Amino acid sequence: MPTVTINGRIIEVEVGTNLVDAAKQAGIEIPHYCYHPRLSVVGQCRMCLVQLEGVGKLQTGCSTQVMKDGMVVFTDSDEVKEAQRGVMEFLLLNHPLDCPICDQAGECGLQDYAFKHGVSFSRFEYENKRTYPAKERIPLGPHVLLNMNRCIQCTRCVRFTQEISKTGELGFFERGARAEIGIFPGKPLDNDLSTCVVDICPVGALTSTRFRFAERVWFLDKKPSICTGCDAGCNITLEHRQGKIKRYKPRFNPEVNDYWMCDFGRDSYEKYQRSARLSQPRLRAGGHATEAQAVTWKAALDAVARQLRSPSQEGANAFLGSGNLSNEEAFLLAKIADAIGSPHRSVYGEPGPERRIPTPKGGIVGTEASPNRRGAELAGLAATGPGSIHAKLLLEGDAAEQCATLVIADSTLGAAANDPATVARLRQAHYLVVLGWADSALAQAADVALPIATHAESSGTFVNSAGRVQPFAAAFPPPGQTRSGVEVLIDLLARFDSTWNQRTAAEVFASMVRQVPPFHSLGDCPLPLAGAPLPDAVLALVPSLDPATARSGSNKGALAGTAAQEGAS
Repeated sequence: MPTVTINGRIIEVEVGTNLVDAAKQAGIEIPHYCYHPRLSVVGQCRMCLVQLEGVGKLQTGCSTQVMKDGMVVFTDSDEVKEAQRGVMEFLLLNHPLDCPICDQAGECGLQDYAFKHGVSFSRFEYENKRTYPAKERIPLGPHVLLNMNRCIQCTRCVRFTQEISKTGELGFFERGARAEIGIFPGKPLDNDLSTCVVDICPVGALTSTRFRFAERVWFLDKKPSICTGCDAGCNITLEHRQGKIKRYKPRFNPEVNDYWMCDFGRDSYEKYQRSARLSQPRLRAGGHATEAQAVTWKAALDAVARQLRSPSQEGANAFLGSGNLSNEEAFLLAKIADAIGSPHRSVYGEPGPERRIPTPKGGIVGTEASPNRRGAELAGLAATGPGSIHAKLLLEGDAAEQCATLVIADSTLGAAANDPATVARLRQAHYLVVLGWADSALAQAADVALPIATHAESSGTFVNSAGRVQPFAAAFPPPGQTRSGVEVLIDLLARFDSTWNQRTAAEVFASMVRQVPPFHSLGDCPLPLAGAPLPDAVLALVPSLDPATARSGSNKGALAGTAAQEGAS
């Protein structure tokens, strides 16, 4: 690889690396506006000018590539600094002084570079500024608003719709000083990735209709996490204030979603605001007809353990997980099923529309409405044997009425959780236990309802559609008496297995890697933030979402035999 010297620092880079990226590898920032690693190079903003040894004129760093050894570059010479001040002065000539009311304030490239590379005065008369009086707060589509007065004409948004989303809604109109960004007639900016243009806009010209004026960005706490909108598993930064999620933004991961995420995923956190929270454990002490009362965690878990442990003539003990469970929660639920000798375990998955995120490596595709159906099955919740109770039998058949105890580990396992007919079928179980964050119709029908944290309030791992195991961590603590699912299931498992001493999600993950063969390849090292892939052979063990678990007719005979076996154990 060729070497290049940038401000006295010698580094090796791949042939063809442009100077903006090469300087970044050396820990040096070359200011730029129009350049983006995934967009074509246009050299339009002129902010990235650098000085090359032996070259008479300044060159744009974004379009100058390292092709051979010995290139010497200066980004901090007097000539470069003077050019940067000149570019900043031109960019600020017509820019409005509305930072106090601009939604981009605090994360604005124009603000940052004005402080670093600009001057504190203007030689331009305010009365002569070019303005676009009728081009403020213009909806380009349902998710993006345009304020043309703030636009610096970097064309990132135009190139994004042409090269990444390939929908071409945006273009440059007019010429010279009057040039402006806009949509073509009858073609609003409404593609699945439209809000990405807000992410890449370096100023406040494009703003999100969802986040607009929702919060000042310097008040936001940010935590790396995973989008739960589908099984693509986009890496995100979860941004919240005092436990209230304000927005999801894509987090760079070239192995998954690159720099992008879809509009649906951005809005998926709103489910936490639409649904009422299950805030404390509830128990029906006198049967189905009585009203559930708030109880302590000990009383609720003791009741569940007592019910699972005692022999019953009512039927089998069954466990229904969902694709919203983390791998650690699914593993613990399977361990509880093992402890009482129950083979009746399965995962409910719900199909969703295809969501595709383009990347240089071919992209990632999500086709399921939950993030971790594959991981939950690999962790031990896959239905086994022709006589076992499958999710489809419980949700669409008569299997629930043959269950002595039915444990459902997700109160929001899709539309079924609030469907009266489905809830009524599940309620036919002799004893119904529901864990979840939402006080859904399913949770309200339960004999025991246990409040567990959302993924934003807990830690764990998911397996995405490409078979990549990805970690997420709690962004803020759960409210009230709510506990993480891992804590609750560990507490319940300890009532059956006194040797179980793991207390955190990380410890449960380590146990899962050691005990569950599909995860052996992850080894003993901590999982990196970008995740790690499972072998293709492992992913092939999990069928695509399909009625493969469906069984027609009644399963009463098989359930009765299993119930007798469980009672004997």
